Order: sequence, then C-alpha cells, then structure tokens
Amino acid sequence: MLNSKMNLIAKKTNIANSFIIFRSLTQNYVKETVNAHEVKHHSNMKDYWWDSNGPLNTLHSFNPLRVSFLINGLANTKKIETKNIGTRQSLENIKILDVGCGGGILTEALARLGGDVTGIDPSKELITIANDHSVILRNKNIKYFNESVEEHVLSNKESYDAIVTSEVLEHVTNKYGFLTNCVDCLKPGGSLFITTPNRTICSWLSVKVIGETFDFIPKGTHEWEKFICPHELQSILEINCKCDTISINGLSYNPFTNRWSWTNSTDVSYALHAVKST
Repeated sequence: MLNSKMNLIAKKTNIANSFIIFRSLTQNYVKETVNAHEVKHHSNMKDYWWDSNGPLNTLHSFNPLRVSFLINGLANTKKIETKNIGTRQSLENIKILDVGCGGGILTEALARLGGDVTGIDPSKELITIANDHSVILRNKNIKYFNESVEEHVLSNKESYDAIVTSEVLEHVTNKYGFLTNCVDCLKPGGSLFITTPNRTICSWLSVKVIGETFDFIPKGTHEWEKFICPHELQSILEINCKCDTISINGLSYNPFTNRWSWTNSTDVSYALHAVKST
C-alpha cells in the first residue's frame, strides 16, 4: 500500500517536473512560436498588403469590427473614458501592442484614434511595408519592430494596457508559449483581444474549401489543424496565463458583400476578450 502511494507521488512529481521543463522551453527559445513557412507565405503578400480591393480585402473590411471590439472592451473595463468614444481621441493614453501586425492595417487604425501603438511581426518585409505606409501618413503614434513576441517581452514585461493579436493565432503552432508571452507583456488588469477561426467542420468548409478555392483568401494561407476552439483558448488563458475571460463573440463574413458582422454562433470564427488578473 505504501509502495503504491510512493509510486503515485513519484509519477505526479515526474509529470510536474516535465511540465516545468516544457514551460521553460516554450518560454525561453526565442523563435519557438515563429514558423518560417508562415512568415515566408505572408511576406509574399507584401506587394498588395495595402490594396483594399486586392487579395487581402477581407482583412481591410474586417477593420471597423476589430476596432470597435477593442474600444468596447476597453470601455467595459473602464480603461477609456466614455466621452471619448466615437472621437479621434477614443484610445488616447492607451498603450497598445499589435502582435503579428503584418503590414500595419489594424495598427494604423488604432493609432489614428489616439492610441500609443507598437506593432511587431517576424516578417522583415511586412514591417518595412508598415513603416513606409506610416511615414506617408506622418503618423507619430506608431512604432514598428521586426521581432517575435518572445523577443519583445524580454524588455517589455507588463508594459501595455492592451494587446491585440488578430488573425494570428491560427498560424502559431506553439500557442501556449505565444499566449504566455503576450500576457507577460500586459500590465495587471490589462486586456487581451484575440480574433481567430474556430476548429470545426463549418470553419473548414468556409475558410479552406470556399475561402481559398474561390480566392476570397490567398491559397495556402491556413492550416485547419492549427485552428483553436474557444474552450481550448479559454482554458489556456485562465489556467496557464491567469486571465479572466470577459467575452467570446461569434464572427461572420459574407464573401459576396465583403462584410463582417457579429453573430451568436462561434462555429466559423470568434473574438475573445480576456483581462489579466491583478
């Protein structure tokens, strides 16, 4: 009986040690969450990244909904003043990190509303595009860095009021390491905003079969197996990252009108807002 208990304790200890080693590895290897194939694929889109009528028009049309998602979330957590909502000062004095910013489509939109925005991306080509475009607009509220979130967190722990990673998580293999480092960049009480496809038959049909077959999305952009379900994402954030989930909302895209809208169903895509524990 005693031997059985000792063996059980030993097994639990080994599991705990393995988890600690795994966590250490996923946090310390800088390039762990960066996939070279994904970076190259998105870098190849640099020439038409800012063409709102081109292959990335779905990303451009998504912007109004993404911006309102972030503003409403910050308003609900009382991080921004209600009187500023709907003005060019909506995000005034809010320090925001856009992780996986690409060519800066969302980053610029947030900066235009007064946010102090930093965009990071592992693609050198896309950061160059983002920088060049912000110079044209003379937007001084943006800083861009060609680095991963693992690199960024080393000198930016608990630095941001809000972090947004939109249409990025589905391209990351090591989601635990990625999310842990994102949350480490947040101030206590800060907000994390995520939009990503669900891993369902509906999303496979909508995103992979219809989206990429009929060129609504550039071919080869997604690997369905990398998609994450809302309950899986929520578990990582709440159990491993010490965050509280505030909301999970379904997203719907109509490829024929190129319009995004909110929906009660998360079967295809969803937006999650979480807050880091204080």
